[in-house]
Amino acid sequence: MPTITTSVYYTVYDLLFPPAEPGKQWRQRADKEAALRTKAQQEAQTAWKRGQRETSKKLNAEAKAHYSEMEHYNSKAEETIFAHYNPSTAAAAHLQQVDLHGLFVSEALVRARAHLEACRKARVSRTTFITGRGNRSVDGVAKIKAAVQDWLKTEAGVTVDESETEKNPGIVVALIEVDNTTPEGEGEMAWPWKAGETVAWAVAGTVKSLFALVSTAPQPGPLAIEPPKSASIPSYSKENEVPPSPAPPGAFTRKLPPVRAAANDDADDDWEVVTAPVARPARSRPAAKSPRPKVAAAK
Repeated sequence: MPTITTSVYYTVYDLLFPPAEPGKQWRQRADKEAALRTKAQQEAQTAWKRGQRETSKKLNAEAKAHYSEMEHYNSKAEETIFAHYNPSTAAAAHLQQVDLHGLFVSEALVRARAHLEACRKARVSRTTFITGRGNRSVDGVAKIKAAVQDWLKTEAGVTVDESETEKNPGIVVALIEVDNTTPEGEGEMAWPWKAGETVAWAVAGTVKSLFALVSTAPQPGPLAIEPPKSASIPSYSKENEVPPSPAPPGAFTRKLPPVRAAANDDADDDWEVVTAPVARPARSRPAAKSPRPKVAAAK
């Protein structure tokens, strides 16, 4: 169908025809892509030997595309299978065991590591890994169980319960060392409540300090507004009259008119000195020169 992608087509097909085994349809599509990848690689090698370099490069690119599709389908299969055997339940009940049925060994180890880390955080001291007996394996050997046992032996603080594991060939029981000391406070909610209380007290202290700082700050007093200085005209009286300065020789003093006197600020300026013009002597013009007598030229 050229109008929709392959993933959408497969999703609609799975909804209309649900598979009997979870993840089986994704595994089949992954196997198909793996076969196409192998074919493209072989053809690329043949083209390279014949000297067809461009054809070989195209076939190698096609093989990489098939490998990407194979990984995508296997990832979808892993998610579907794990969700089928491990439905979402309460956290405590979910951490008591984890079912790894139908997964590849590499996929099972990834899920097992995540489950063990969750158990340590939740302080679960005992958990069971359901690996299966290997009935679906090619040679009938439980490959997941052996891989999980070898991995648990390398984990610090984890011990495999051999007695329980040997009783059931499809499980691996692990004993986890956890710190059971109760944190400061009471109950499991001690740490959240303690942290919230600390934050509340810190906020309250900060607000209180801000109010104290504002209350103790010096308050500005009323602004003193001075009236504008108006230009006052001094009243004239003989008592305020200032005698004029002695006039230099050849000059005389006179009192200013009232209009000019009112425009001055100092009383001394009410008088002005008028210098008499000095008569300049007339310049004497030089006497006119008498013309020189003309001397008659000798004949």
